[in-house]
Amino acid sequence: CRAPSQWIAGLPVWSVAMPDGIEKRRFARTEISAAVQYRVANDEAVHDGWLGNISAGGILLWAEDELPVGTTLYLRLSIEELGDTTMEVTAIIVRLDARRQNGRFGYGCRFDAIYSGPPVTAG
Repeated sequence: CRAPSQWIAGLPVWSVAMPDGIEKRRFARTEISAAVQYRVANDEAVHDGWLGNISAGGILLWAEDELPVGTTLYLRLSIEELGDTTMEVTAIIVRLDARRQNGRFGYGCRFDAIYSGPPVTAG
C-alpha cells in the first residue's frame, strides 16, 4: 500500500484519479471492516455496529437499529488497519443504503466533529 498523499483530521487521504462522471464525492473512500460503538444523541444506550468504509468526510456504518436520516450519532472507531487508531466522532446520518448486510442497515454518515468526547461508553 502506498503512503497517503495527505492527512485530514488525523485520517490518511489518498489522491485517486477518477474518470469524469464516475465519482462525485469530495474524499476518496477506503473499504475497511472494523467494529464500531455508537450511541444516538440524547440516548445513553451504547450499540455495536460495523464500519464498511471510511473517508476524511465520513463513514458507512452498518447497524441493526433502524435510524432516520438526520440522526446525530456519537461513535468510537477503533481501526487496526489505520495504525491501531481510536477516534471519537460526532456524525450525522445523511443517507440510508438501499441494501442490507447480515440483517444490518447501512448508513452514510458525515463527520460533524472529530474529538475526544462526549464519551461513547455507558455509565
